[in-house]
Formats: sequence, C-alpha cells, structure tokens
Amino acid sequence: MSNIEMTPQYSTVLFNDIWESAADFKTEFVASPFTGSISATNPDNVTLLYYLLYGKYGNNPIANQDIEQFKMKLFGIIFSYGPAWEKRLDIQAKLRGLSDSDILIGSKAIYNQAANPSTTPSTSSLDELTYINGQNVTSYKRSKMEAYGQLWELISTDVTTAFIDKFKVCFKVFVRHEQPLLYITEEED
Repeated sequence: MSNIEMTPQYSTVLFNDIWESAADFKTEFVASPFTGSISATNPDNVTLLYYLLYGKYGNNPIANQDIEQFKMKLFGIIFSYGPAWEKRLDIQAKLRGLSDSDILIGSKAIYNQAANPSTTPSTSSLDELTYINGQNVTSYKRSKMEAYGQLWELISTDVTTAFIDKFKVCFKVFVRHEQPLLYITEEED
C-alpha cells in the first residue's frame, strides 16, 4: 500500500496563501487606494475583518486567476459595504450598553400655544416662536415587556454575517475538487 497523500488541487490559490497573517492583510489594505473606508472609528476593525474572512473563506480558492485583481475586488467590497458594517457594529454596541432605565424611557411630545405673540409666525420655516402662553407635554413610558421587545428586535440582526456574505463573489463555488490544468506546448527541434 502506498503512502500517497491526496491534497485538493485548485487552479487558483487559497485565501490563506495570499495573506499569512492579519498584519500582512492590514498592511496591504492600508497601502491600497481603498484605505480609510473602514477603521475610522476603530483601527482594529481591519484586523477583525481579516479574522472574519479567514474564518469563513480561509481554505477557499479565489475566483480570479490574477491575485491583484482578487485583492482589488475584495478591497472594493470593503470600500462599498465596510463603512455601513462599522456603523452598525457601533450602534449595536451602544444598544447593548443601554440600561433598563434607558430602554423604559419613551418618546415625549411638547405642544406650545402662543396667543398674540410679538413676532409673526412663519409658515415656510421650522423656527419656533420665542413667546408662548401655554404648554402641553405628553411623556410616554414603556413597559418592561415592550422595552425589551423593541431592544430584542434591534439587536437580533446579525450585521456581520450579512457583510461577510458579500465576499462570496471573490471565491470559487463548486462541490468537488477541480482537475489540474494541463498545458501542452510543442517542442521545437
């Protein structure tokens, strides 16, 4: 019996073959024309993104024969969708940090009434009158069930999976290993 090791053969390199570390990925991203599209709020987001991509696509062969084109496609997706992903991460962190008293606070409506104000009200602007005669205030308080229900809906969406799935177009999709490409050249005498 032979000790032949069978390894998958692809016609393109794997994600792991292009960047061996998060530092390599970050260096290339920062040097690319797409730098600044993410990590404005958190410089570690580029490193985080590398590990998320590595976890999902690390052993996947890239879709492009040209590695530089693959990098530009991947960085282009970061440029297009990365800023929204970062903002959603920031918002989710703030939502998770809300206290019980914060989520119980409802909206507030203030109704002012001015009889014979000294200034003429304008109908074309949103400026408020400087003089009022009376004021009505309506303050709402949520029940704990309603507050938790709204918070649940806001934080239940996984923004990272939707973002990482955008990168599927950068990788080959097939169910079995490819056959090696054979190139035949004619030899000259």
